[in-house]
Amino acid sequence: MLQKTQKYNLAKSIALVAILIGLSGLASAAANFQVTAFSCTPSEAATNEAFSCTAQVQNNGDASGTLGTATLYPDSGNWLESSNYPKATNSQIGVGQSAEVTFTGLRATTSGSNGFQKITLDDVTDTFVADENVNVNIINVIVAVNNSASSAAMSANFDSTAEVTAGGSIDVTLTFSVSSGGCSIGSQSSQKTISGMTDGSKNSRTWTVTQGTSGNCQYTITASATGTGGVATKSDSTSSTVTCTNCPTSSSSSSGGGGGGGGGVTKYDLGSLIAAKTVELAKNEKAVFTMNSVNHSVRLINLTDTTATMGVQSTEQIVTLSVSDTREFDLDSDGKNDISVRLKSVNIIKKTVEITITPLESPLFSPGGITGEVIGEEGAAGEGGGIRGAGGISKAAIWPIVIIVVIIIVIMVLISLGILGVKKKKESSLQKKVKVYKESIFSRAGSIIKAK
Repeated sequence: MLQKTQKYNLAKSIALVAILIGLSGLASAAANFQVTAFSCTPSEAATNEAFSCTAQVQNNGDASGTLGTATLYPDSGNWLESSNYPKATNSQIGVGQSAEVTFTGLRATTSGSNGFQKITLDDVTDTFVADENVNVNIINVIVAVNNSASSAAMSANFDSTAEVTAGGSIDVTLTFSVSSGGCSIGSQSSQKTISGMTDGSKNSRTWTVTQGTSGNCQYTITASATGTGGVATKSDSTSSTVTCTNCPTSSSSSSGGGGGGGGGVTKYDLGSLIAAKTVELAKNEKAVFTMNSVNHSVRLINLTDTTATMGVQSTEQIVTLSVSDTREFDLDSDGKNDISVRLKSVNIIKKTVEITITPLESPLFSPGGITGEVIGEEGAAGEGGGIRGAGGISKAAIWPIVIIVVIIIVIMVLISLGILGVKKKKESSLQKKVKVYKESIFSRAGSIIKAK
């Protein structure tokens, strides 16, 4: 009987162990998702143009599973509009099988060779994109024009130099085209190339221009950039005018709208930025200005109902601002911010924005004293009140104060030279009379005492 019981208990124990082993095997079976490939389409893109990236996700586990959400993160440069791009998939992936996850609507705000930090697969972090150093060439181009002379006589020559600032790795073709005035570049080619530019680099090309005989020379230089992969393209243009000093004029030309505009509607020349200036821009229009004799510009790249994307250069910086937002910029890469740009308003009907560009350190007036701020809009410079003081006294009110101070000083000088001398004489005579009066009183008092 005992042996039979022992056999029963042994069989029971073996069955229990088998069940536990089976359950352990079931518990260890699980899906294991990993990124095995990653690429972007197109392989290079221009700033603010949409592109997409696709990740290949494989299940290397020993059980099928469902991938809920994959999230793509740019690297520490934060070169994309958003800090992360989640994609809900809810894909059932079998053992050894793969699924594609595509992240769409990616837009770069910063040029250069930019990469990614990671992809999270639900709550698991995968660094395949960083480990494989997957990068996207984001391109941009900015062109500025300088003339060797602001005016020239008929048939006289001047040099026009186009300076190109590269965003990303690009090749650039510059094209010179005359708008009006009859000026020409003679036998020179209207196109010049710059190859192998890298992110942030600058290069220039120069044309010798001959002034025409039919008015001011107005021309445009266009920079067309292509990524080194030959996929992405981007262009920028700027116009300029050199006035003719002795060209014949006619009544029809003199009534044609004020002359000297120069540059068409794509550029507004704010001159030397010594005070805050407000300008209205449409898409692809730019406001150019100088600080410390160096040319800079702010260009409207795109706009929505409540935001504006702008490019600020010399050192190319692209930023998206909401209405009332203000951003500061370092124009010369010296570690110190030089200007601030504020988005005042967006007119979605006219498709324009109004921005205010303010120098952070005015060369004319020190903070807390007489500071200048030009009150007026683009296209009507100086309208609306001239210059006002920020935290000090307006220039219009200074002269009365200066005159009053001068009058006071003159009066004080006159008093010190004339009136005070008379006063001293009067005081001296009075003192003598007091002295005589005191002596008389003391004398009478002595006589009275003696008489008693």
